[in-house]
Amino acid sequence: MSLTRLVPAPLRPAPKPRTLRQRFFDRYAGCCLIVHQGFPDGWLGKLVHEPGGGGHFRIDVRHPAYQGRPPREPAPVQWLVREHILPLELPLPLLVRVEGRDHLRVRHMRRHGGICQPEEVFLLYEDIEARPHALLLPEDDSFAVDWGIDVTDNAVDTPYGMF
Repeated sequence: MSLTRLVPAPLRPAPKPRTLRQRFFDRYAGCCLIVHQGFPDGWLGKLVHEPGGGGHFRIDVRHPAYQGRPPREPAPVQWLVREHILPLELPLPLLVRVEGRDHLRVRHMRRHGGICQPEEVFLLYEDIEARPHALLLPEDDSFAVDWGIDVTDNAVDTPYGMF
């Protein structure tokens, strides 16, 4: 048993970024996150009926943990979204593909002047492999950002061509 749990929370040291990153990858390696500020009525209901559509972790940044002052002991996903995803300043919603423990691929889900259709999420998920807007690579206590396609590029490369 760790003695840290016996120390009152306000007196405990804040978790180190490297520890938070490790805990994030322990939990979310191989998963996909959708970081958003809400969706139009019925959009999530349609997404759930798409192949693999119910398998995304949905992170709503309207939640108090993502606004204002950061929590003293943030959950690893809160730390990642607050400190590394939102500062990218990409338009929301974002698709974040967690590639094992190596890196994160980030792509916005904006198309046709609004949010993409639920049936397009799978195509974006496949296309993010070759065409992310940002690639986050672990570096020291943080992530290095390698920029990919332009933020205005919302085309999707499919076996049938770009659309």
